[in-house]
Amino acid sequence: MFSPEFENTTADPNSIRTLNNILESINEKVAAPSQISFESDYGDAYTQSTQKHFFLEKMRDKTLKMVVPAVEPPYVNYVNFTDAAVTEKGYGPGVVIEILKEIGKRLNLTYEIIPASGSTWGEYLNGSWTGAFGQLVRGEVDLLAGGAIMEYDRSVISDLTYPFQFEPTGIMIRSPEKYEDDTLLIVTEPFSWEVWVITAAVILISGVIFLGMTNIMGKFYKEMSVTPFESIWVFFSIFVQQGLPEQPRSWSCRVLVALWWLASITLSATFTGSLVALFAVDKTNLPFQNIDQLVRLIKQGRFEIVMDENSFTRTEMIARSKLPVYRDLWHEMIVNHKVKYVNGVSRGVAFVRANPGYALLGPMATLNFYAYSDCKVILLNDGILPVYLSIPMQKHSIYSSYFSTKIREMVERGFTQKWIADYRSYVAMQKINECNSTTTGPKSYLDLKRAQGAFWVFLGGAGLGTVLFIGEFVFKFVKGKMNKGVDAKPFEEITTVSPNSVQNVASIENPDAIQLLDPHPINDPIENWSLRRRNILNLSLDLSRIAN
Repeated sequence: MFSPEFENTTADPNSIRTLNNILESINEKVAAPSQISFESDYGDAYTQSTQKHFFLEKMRDKTLKMVVPAVEPPYVNYVNFTDAAVTEKGYGPGVVIEILKEIGKRLNLTYEIIPASGSTWGEYLNGSWTGAFGQLVRGEVDLLAGGAIMEYDRSVISDLTYPFQFEPTGIMIRSPEKYEDDTLLIVTEPFSWEVWVITAAVILISGVIFLGMTNIMGKFYKEMSVTPFESIWVFFSIFVQQGLPEQPRSWSCRVLVALWWLASITLSATFTGSLVALFAVDKTNLPFQNIDQLVRLIKQGRFEIVMDENSFTRTEMIARSKLPVYRDLWHEMIVNHKVKYVNGVSRGVAFVRANPGYALLGPMATLNFYAYSDCKVILLNDGILPVYLSIPMQKHSIYSSYFSTKIREMVERGFTQKWIADYRSYVAMQKINECNSTTTGPKSYLDLKRAQGAFWVFLGGAGLGTVLFIGEFVFKFVKGKMNKGVDAKPFEEITTVSPNSVQNVASIENPDAIQLLDPHPINDPIENWSLRRRNILNLSLDLSRIAN
């Protein structure tokens, strides 16, 4: 598998310290910041880069000594200034080497590589600088060929050039296992639980509002009459793209229903699109999405931090931060020792790749290329602790202003980003070839494993319908039994107040014997028979009311 070259990392193995020593030294430095003396005319190369007089004649045809603190793509991929190396390897030497190479051509410079001593970058301890910065302070080298983080302590003892890159700190973890629990995948994955809860709440609230509007408008516009359940069911039917048996008549109710219909169409389209994306691409569940969730997992003992022991700048940034999340993280690091230090970013990547439950904090761009070249590690999109990167040079070097001016030109003209993009393209091609040869792509069809959620929803609906059917049947059956058990009270004689009622119930079986209350009898036999039938009907109604 493709991986960047790291043979130029020359840290002294004997300089590696224990975890306790690392944390104690950083804690002491944060608690009592070192007092570094500097001259009153201090000014770094960044502020002096507008000067026009560069002493070109003094700078030409010289040999500059440099140390390579670390090989960290895409800033230092390898150390070779020849064009033949680019042709042979297929990619450039890195942003920093490209900058030095371009400036070297302009001034006809020669670079002499000096081995690094001690820790890679070095730090200020006990009144002196160690590592590569120690060599720079002592005058053993003229510059450090790497992307150094710009910070105050370093700017006091060296000239930091114009920054060539703005870079956050990345978080890398081992690639988690693919999504396996597909029981309700088709239901739960397109929408988050928040969306489902809000949708249910909107249906309920809209149903209550619709019920009130129909009751009020029913007095004026003859609006449709609905029960509370039917009102909620109207909006649920719209959500699942069903029609309404009856349309509202008032404009207020129509607008409410129409707007929910429009919202339901949008939700339905989003649901469909999410399903398409879900089945087209394999889903990966990340244990956390940001630094807050990571710190929460660290507190729970489920994760630990991994960092490069050769550069403590990011550790100091965590220790100095006043934000609650970083204060909690520093507490876990210094008190509970939830951190491991490794010798170099490459070893950190290898450690995280082999051990789940660890998160590597390092330069985003460098980790990004490891993620491009290795299918078994993944880099989170959101970065933390952003920094500027520059090339350190000796304090008050005659080359500082010239280097800063040329670096500014390269940055503004897009050369630095081009070099990074070229290397990214090369690494991406290597990853495609590697991953395609070792892994299988997503399935082109929808199998039962991922579609089972739809059938589970149907079975759940069928089960709920069966329970409701049994409940309704039992309710109707019991109610019918109770109604049949009620006996009507017997009566002997009924006198009604209806003008068409009868006085003698005993003569009901003989319609001709019924005595009418009308003082004007009707002589027509047909009309007389009709009136008798109506009187019998009225008597039956009165008797049923009394029985009830």
